[in-house]
This record gives sequence, C-alpha cells and structure tokens, in this order.
Amino acid sequence: MASNWTIGGASVRGAAHVRAGKGNEDAVAWHPGAGTGARVVGAVADGHGARAHFRSGTGSRLAVEQAVARLVRHLDDPDADEVGSALAGDILRGWRRAVDADVAARPYSGEEAGFLTGPRLGPYGATLLTFAAEEDVITILQIGDGDLMLGYPDGRVVRALRSDAGLVGEETYSLCQEDAETRFKVTSLWRGEDADWPDFALLATDGVAKSYRDDAVFADAVARLRDFAREDWPGLLSNLPGWLEELSGQGSGDDATLCIALRNPSQT
Repeated sequence: MASNWTIGGASVRGAAHVRAGKGNEDAVAWHPGAGTGARVVGAVADGHGARAHFRSGTGSRLAVEQAVARLVRHLDDPDADEVGSALAGDILRGWRRAVDADVAARPYSGEEAGFLTGPRLGPYGATLLTFAAEEDVITILQIGDGDLMLGYPDGRVVRALRSDAGLVGEETYSLCQEDAETRFKVTSLWRGEDADWPDFALLATDGVAKSYRDDAVFADAVARLRDFAREDWPGLLSNLPGWLEELSGQGSGDDATLCIALRNPSQT
C-alpha cells in the first residue's frame, strides 16, 4: 500500500530583520498544495541578504518554486532514472531562467546597479534544500547551508546529509555561483524489505539550528516536533509561525523557515 504523506510548513521574518526593517529573505513551498498525498515534495531556501544580494528574497522564492515544480515533474515521469547531477542541473537551469526573466521584467535601478559585484546572478543569491518522498524512494538535494533531518518509527532522528567541508564561519555555497551545479549534494534512499523507513522529515533554513546551543539540542527539538506532528498535525501547523518567531527572537535573530513531512503511522 502506498504511503500517505502529509506536508506543510511556515516561514517567518527574523527578529533582527524586524528591528532593521528588512523583509523575510527565506522561502518555503510544497506539493500537493492541499498537504496530503502518496507523494510529496517540499523545499526551503535562504536568501543571503547582504548588500550584494539585494534581491535574494526573490531568489529564494524562485528557488523553491523551481525545485518543487521540477521534482514533481521528475516523480510524474515513469521513465525517470536515478537523480544524480541531472536533476540538480535541471533545477539550477530553471532557477537561472526565472532570475533572468525577473531581471528583464524589473531592470536594476541606478542605485541597485551600484551594488553589482561578483557573479552575474549574485543579487538573487540563495541556498536551497529540497526533498521528495514517494512509496519506495526519498530524494534529497541541497546547495548551501540548512538542515534536513529524518525521523524513524523507533524515535531516532538523523541528519540526512553531511555538512559542507572547507568553509569558514558564515560561508556557504549558493545558487548564484558560476559552478553551482558542482556544489549540490544529492542522495536517494531506497526502501528495502527489511530496512527502516523514515516516517518524518524536517527541512530547515540555517536560522533554525543556529538558535540552539549545539546539534544535540537541535536534534532533541526535532524529535519533539516529530512527536507533536504525530499527535496533533493541525495544532503543529497552527502553532508553527508563532513558535518560529519566538525561536528567532530568543536565538539567532535570523529568518526561520521549516517544511515538515509526516508519513501516516498506519502506512508501513
């Protein structure tokens, strides 16, 4: 029997952005829009926000839109092969075309042009983390920072991908880089007859994990969210924006965004 997944999320402006009068530069999207299906796709993105990335909020919105659309198309293709770099390249090309269309529709002002430095698409720079789940396969792609945590029926919560190596401090890879396609991390999980299969996934922009003291405390919070999701999914979605605002205010001050997917406990 096909797994029945439920998906949803929220994105809030960080406390520091509120104080500075800046907008929310994160974005989140998911499919199906109604939130339930045998196959679900979710994505979060984080615009860089520095002066050189003055349209990064738009960049993150375009990123989640393109990622979800292309992953849905991938799931709908019965002849689709393993994901690999081909899907990452497809998402990146879609994002670049969408950015170019936005620039054509909204040419840079004289003031904005004065901030143009670095890569051609630098003003729209953003990270991206995306997830697709169907009955027997989970597909994950990421460029830049952020966290994707998987939960299992035995209560374990694990990080799905390793952190990028060789970066210092707040450095991160970005969709706006010329070599962005080579910076994607891509993995697929295949369900075996005897293998444990995740029943929960959480995608978070980096402002969420940075609000906790360390990875262990963050993982414990994710485990509690999994329990909450299983007990009261509507209540979780209702409380999520307020909880994220409080978390940002007491923690990183950054924009905070989550996308959460839960597999129906009756589906094994």
